[in-house]
Amino acid sequence: MSKTLKEKTAHGIFWNFLDKFGQQALNILVTIVLMRFFLTPDDYGLVSVIFIVNALGFAFIDSGFSNALIRKKEVTQTDLSSVFYFNIVISLLFYLLIFCTAPLIAHIYHKPVLTGLVRVMALSLPLCSMALVQTTLLTKSIDFKRLASTNLIAIFCSGALSLFLAWKGYGVWVLVIQPFSITLVRNICLWSISSWRPSLIYSRQSIQNLWKYSSKLLISSTVSIICKNIYSSLIAFFYPFKEAGFYFNANKYSEIPHQTIIPAIHTTVYPAMTNLGDNPESLKNAFRKMIRVASFIFFPVMLGLIATADPLMLTVFGVKWIPIVPYFKVLCVGYLFMGINSLYTVILFLKGKSSAVLFFNLLYSIALLLSIVLTVRISVWSMAISWTMVGVIYTIVYTSYVRKMIQYTVIEQLKDILPYFILATTMGIGIYLFSALIHNNFILVSVQIITGAIFYISACYLLGSKVFREAIEMIKNKTVNVK
Repeated sequence: MSKTLKEKTAHGIFWNFLDKFGQQALNILVTIVLMRFFLTPDDYGLVSVIFIVNALGFAFIDSGFSNALIRKKEVTQTDLSSVFYFNIVISLLFYLLIFCTAPLIAHIYHKPVLTGLVRVMALSLPLCSMALVQTTLLTKSIDFKRLASTNLIAIFCSGALSLFLAWKGYGVWVLVIQPFSITLVRNICLWSISSWRPSLIYSRQSIQNLWKYSSKLLISSTVSIICKNIYSSLIAFFYPFKEAGFYFNANKYSEIPHQTIIPAIHTTVYPAMTNLGDNPESLKNAFRKMIRVASFIFFPVMLGLIATADPLMLTVFGVKWIPIVPYFKVLCVGYLFMGINSLYTVILFLKGKSSAVLFFNLLYSIALLLSIVLTVRISVWSMAISWTMVGVIYTIVYTSYVRKMIQYTVIEQLKDILPYFILATTMGIGIYLFSALIHNNFILVSVQIITGAIFYISACYLLGSKVFREAIEMIKNKTVNVK
């Protein structure tokens, strides 16, 4: 791996983390104000019903082409232009479908307001399709600095608009205008900074060649989205809307590390790993390094969230949102396993095993749907527990399959993961015990966070953590080696 690629990957990691964490930080700040002062659990329950529509729309618009373009060694202008026009056509067709079926959704839930909410929220789909190629090209070139700048500007502008509209009394409409405004600002920025423009050319052959790989990813992502978002939709159907709001936000905040840390590592390292060629040893070493880095960061964050859940939720969101805490804790356990599980998909992508990705996603989805059928009539709590149990079992099966592809033994896996899990668990138990000594929630959560961070970092340093040394070396040299 050349020095230039090392530097690009190192800078990519920095800017990708800044992007993911910056977006989450801005989103959380805006959401805290909205949840505490303007919106109710019923508002979030209402919108949680239609999030599945937008999520499916984004999956169909992309159709797995982004991953296929990143994976392809040489991408032509014909490929890019063809994907661009294909995305736009699909997005318009999907929006037309949503526009026509919105009244049916409103009728099912006996909420006429859902018709307008669905139609407004889905407006972001055609907009999104117009900048997917620019985003893919920046990702492929590991240019996360410009992506981060674009995303942060979009989140900031959308957040300011959302707070203004909430202050003006727009209520639940704020939650559907927000994604539209983010996409609009992001598109303007991407078209301004990207030099790529589509040509007046479309190749069916180009789409077909990419489709051979991307189609399986589309089916896989579609099934995953349905299984992920169906919970809130079913809860809203069988239980009061506020229960759907509680579950929706518990899931939203418990998955933040999974949606932030894991993608930041994945999207940065994946393009660099595609340059390692077919050298099995280099690929295995790079993957092990990625697993160690993820474990080093991910485990203390997830276990820290579980330990601080009660005072954290009370301090940040207030008493009216305290019912989300039990859901939040159990879902954090599930995401703890699913986060590491997501990283193993990198190997399947690099090996071109999109069929295997599809197979395992279908297997996981069948298990989830079965658990939903068995628990939906019992309680929301039982649904959350069953989701976590399925996630744990699935992770064990999935990682066992992928490990064999690169001769990554169980002993090696435990060496890479277990030390950080033990340290993070010890930290979590230790800071949880402070709750018996400190009764002011703000002081308690502050002490827990500071003490937990000091303990974990100090323990990693004193025990000679390999990742810790690599991180210090990377900061000193401003390079990273994925080999």
